[in-house]
Amino acid sequence: MKIEKIEQIESMGLYYNFRWDAQCSGFNKYNFFYGWNYSGKTTLSRLFKCLEDKKCHPDYPQMKFSITTDNRNLTQKDIENDYSIRVFNEDFIEENFEWKNENKEIEPILILGKESKELEDKLKEIETNKKSKEDTKKTKEKEKSNKEKELQQSLTDKATEIRNILSITNPKDFDKTKLVNKIDAINGNYDQFILNESDFSNEKEILNEEAKEKIQVSFPELEDYARKINVILQKEISAQKIIEKLKENKNLSDWVRQGIDLHQNEEYCQFCGNPITKNRLEELQQHFSKEYNNLMQEIKGLEEEINKYFENIKNFTLPDSANFFKEFQSEYRHLVQEFDKAKNFFFNLKSVLLIELNRKREKPFEVLSRNIDNSQFQSATEELNNRIKEIQSIIDKHNNKVNSLETRKSEAKEKIIKHLTAQFIQEKNYFENKKEIENLDEENNNLKKEINSLDVEINNINQEIKQSAIGAQKLNEYLKAIFFDDKLKIEPTENGKYKLYRVDKIARNLSTGERNIISLIYFFAKLEETGFDKQNAIIFIDDPVSSLDSNHIHRINSLLTKKLPEFGQVFITTHNFDFFNLLKDAYKHDLKNGKAQFYLIKKVKENGDYKSIIDNLPNIILNFKSEYNYLFSLLKEFQDSSQKNNFDQLFLIPNILRRFFEMYLFIRYPDGKKYKDKANKFFNNNDSREKHTALKIMDEYSHEENPDHATKFPDIQELEEAVKFILDEIENKDKSHYNALCESISAN
Repeated sequence: MKIEKIEQIESMGLYYNFRWDAQCSGFNKYNFFYGWNYSGKTTLSRLFKCLEDKKCHPDYPQMKFSITTDNRNLTQKDIENDYSIRVFNEDFIEENFEWKNENKEIEPILILGKESKELEDKLKEIETNKKSKEDTKKTKEKEKSNKEKELQQSLTDKATEIRNILSITNPKDFDKTKLVNKIDAINGNYDQFILNESDFSNEKEILNEEAKEKIQVSFPELEDYARKINVILQKEISAQKIIEKLKENKNLSDWVRQGIDLHQNEEYCQFCGNPITKNRLEELQQHFSKEYNNLMQEIKGLEEEINKYFENIKNFTLPDSANFFKEFQSEYRHLVQEFDKAKNFFFNLKSVLLIELNRKREKPFEVLSRNIDNSQFQSATEELNNRIKEIQSIIDKHNNKVNSLETRKSEAKEKIIKHLTAQFIQEKNYFENKKEIENLDEENNNLKKEINSLDVEINNINQEIKQSAIGAQKLNEYLKAIFFDDKLKIEPTENGKYKLYRVDKIARNLSTGERNIISLIYFFAKLEETGFDKQNAIIFIDDPVSSLDSNHIHRINSLLTKKLPEFGQVFITTHNFDFFNLLKDAYKHDLKNGKAQFYLIKKVKENGDYKSIIDNLPNIILNFKSEYNYLFSLLKEFQDSSQKNNFDQLFLIPNILRRFFEMYLFIRYPDGKKYKDKANKFFNNNDSREKHTALKIMDEYSHEENPDHATKFPDIQELEEAVKFILDEIENKDKSHYNALCESISAN
């Protein structure tokens, strides 16, 4: 695409109602614009920048335009389309550069590239967001940590309290971990495990109750000796020969019975000394038959058995009540007393039994009826037997409790633990605090994920910054070409940024000119690095030599001379007349063959408002290498023509007069002194009214920054007198110079 002309511009700064002058030549391959500061050069570049950015400039949201190209007409409605247009102006510099060399505590880093700068801004925003989330996470982690510590300490304290209540000496047997397990176990309905004061006290008593041994008692069996004695009483001895005397006399019978045993091998009676006859012995032995002997033995044996049995009954003792659990002791002592009574009553039956046996011994040859009161004997036996059963019952209860105590203690322990655990849950709002901690933990996890995600974004952006960074080698080639040395050098950093060095040290306090040079070479390097289609592209370069000295102006011109032919169409504006002359020299051949065109951008006043216009470059500027001739021609034309009556032109004349007169004084007095000193020297002792009028006109109406300039209209007569006075003074004091200026006008 090739732009042929700008048909119109509206609502864009000084181009509020711009129309292309029909006398003005259309654009060519190379298009160069000369204009003073504030004439509208940068605003024109912004029109092209809008096409590059595909949006209206924020300062001109209502802008309208119409541009004629070689294949179509473009308006603001077409602004969102893609165009191969790139613009270098102050907006480009602002978009692509961030000079960080103001704070000496931070090494200055030059961030090059609009993309890199946008990414860097985004990176800062993300890092700020990340820092905010990290601070929030840190706060919440601290809050969570404090809550956890408080909760864990309360768990530890409660576990210690429970161990003390349960008399647990080993902390491992019940620590906070086991307490947490209990809490989780009764989570759903913990309040049902809370005991009232009485129940809790009872459970504690069970838990603290002293363990007892089992009690084993072997009670004597209660024998029915009355029955046995009755059997003996019913026995009858059928002796072979009963000696009545012995039968009637028990003592005698016993004495004889004993004597028979003593005289078994004796011939004489040991009592009387008389011989013992065989017949007498046989007679006595027949009285004491084997049956008799057996009965006597049976009586004796039963008697011994009864004595022994009742001796055991007498000596039988029960365990001490202290061996029983406290709850059984009182009842047990009462039963022991009852048992002792029954035992004593039963023991008294011994004599009755022995009397019956002795009665049978005395009358072994008779069947005897018993004299024992059977009901008494039976009642005593039953009484003692009942007492034994009662005592055995309480012993069984004791033993059962011994058997179940560990289980009961375990149950009591569990109840107490659950009670204290439930109390803890209630008092400490355990689950609410736990939920708060879980919520904080979840928030921290979410923040961690967000921070990790931001870290990924930061890493990706850093990678993008690296990828979007223009090669430092290419930039350094341009720097060397401009400055003819390696004093200024760009070094890439690991994160895709650049550090600018001056003689191996961080470059600080870069001048405006140095910054503009770096910006311009970056502009060209970026076009090369991005693979931009230069042959079909349009570039617009606004004031590339702003704030540069003459040496650097020539070097920039050399760079442009080399680079501009690479592009399809070129637009360059400048306020620097020396640089403009270099462009004229470089492209005068292209001007002749129709490839180049030179324009003048100027600010004029129309209907009380300033506006910018674009004209063909006047021949006097085109043919002369000094703006000086052009300014003289404007003043001479004002003096000699009818433009004195052009009120719009009147506003420009004071500035033109001042600019021309300053140049003249610089040429006449190249002594480096100030303008006023040179003016006083030129006017010498002239104290005329005309002199004061001319100086006043140049001082008051020639400065853009003078607020009165926008509100005052110069007096036409004074303005005419001022121009005439200055030109006449030059003609009078420097005739040959004045004539040469007039000749330059007539030649063009």
